[in-house]
Amino acid sequence: MPSCSEFTSFYTKNFLFRLTASNGLRHPASVRRSGSFFRGSLARHLFLTIAAVAGGLSSIGCAKKVSVPDVVKQDLDQAEKILAGVPLKPGTITGVPATPPPGAYVVSQSPAAHQQVAANSKVDLVVKVPVSIPDLTTTNDITEAVSILQGLGLKVGFVKHPTYNPIAKVKVEQQNPAANSLVHDDAVVMLTVSMPALDLGALLGLVTKAPAYQNLKPEYKKVLDAFMGNPSVSRSMEPSTPTE
Repeated sequence: MPSCSEFTSFYTKNFLFRLTASNGLRHPASVRRSGSFFRGSLARHLFLTIAAVAGGLSSIGCAKKVSVPDVVKQDLDQAEKILAGVPLKPGTITGVPATPPPGAYVVSQSPAAHQQVAANSKVDLVVKVPVSIPDLTTTNDITEAVSILQGLGLKVGFVKHPTYNPIAKVKVEQQNPAANSLVHDDAVVMLTVSMPALDLGALLGLVTKAPAYQNLKPEYKKVLDAFMGNPSVSRSMEPSTPTE
């Protein structure tokens, strides 16, 4: 395949040849001496040559190059707006129904971010449906709440709310984001937990005996154990940003 410069050179020579042939001239230099030519067929030949060069350059990949933006973790609507501003177009969209639900967001793209591609090229997107957070304040205990978040692929964090009722139950009083919020996979849900004034060791023992505790993954057990062992310090798994 010819390079962009070779392609342009070929059409420049072809342009001069067509000029001389159409005016009965034998050498390109004589074009400069043919005033009638410039009044007649110059515009026609020039237009045809420019059109041919533009089409040819585009066909061999010499069109304007643009950098592919990073739209991973963006809501689908926002990702499409970002691509259009480059300008690029969304290509094949997979992972969601034909009509994506509200809050659907991009988890991968092809070509990858920062690659150079022709303007108006297509970028394929893999999209995921957001997670709706349940109401965790209705759970029986803190361990059950953590188990639910684990099952949804969400992370957990804790904030202490001390209570002086010695027989109060360790339970979730508040959560952030609120119930029914739509968040990305792997988002952190902060739970405000009531903590009665009992021996912390005894509390931790009660938590670890709960059936739901045995089904927790090690990283969930670790943050729960750390919070129960020292609830004066807020605990959280790796941070991640929920959607609006």
